[in-house]
Amino acid sequence: MAAVTLYNFQTRGIQLQPEDNYCCVGNNFHFISLFRCSCGYCQPMPTEEESVCCHHIQAVDNKREDEVINCITEHEGFAVNCLNRHVIEVHFYTFLQQEGPIDDNIPMHETYRYIAYRVFARWIWHRLGKKQRRVLPACVVSKIRETFPSQEYTGFKYPTV
Repeated sequence: MAAVTLYNFQTRGIQLQPEDNYCCVGNNFHFISLFRCSCGYCQPMPTEEESVCCHHIQAVDNKREDEVINCITEHEGFAVNCLNRHVIEVHFYTFLQQEGPIDDNIPMHETYRYIAYRVFARWIWHRLGKKQRRVLPACVVSKIRETFPSQEYTGFKYPTV
């Protein structure tokens, strides 16, 4: 089987070999990160950059190893802080106090998902500062999306300058 060259905004002409793991959903190719997943919970993400396991991010792996668990999503601290609607609601009020009101047209589950991502980053890296972003593990993103679902997802974006 011949190599496939992908040309779209995500891959920028990456050439894939038949043995590479990728799939096509609609007109978008997605890298299947399961071959790089060590925890068993990662789902395919739209970009290779987002397809990273909790075992492959040092700060996350350290927190995971402290509890002797296979995936950070199994950590009690993750479930309590990032998936519990009541805890997220409290963080939401803190967010409102610091950032100001949000658009009333944004569904609450999308806002809660965004807050859950922020809470995870705070839990792992403590304080990143404005415009400092980190890619979250695919297993974490998948679990938060499962808890606070939506029809569309934005994915990781670098801050605007």
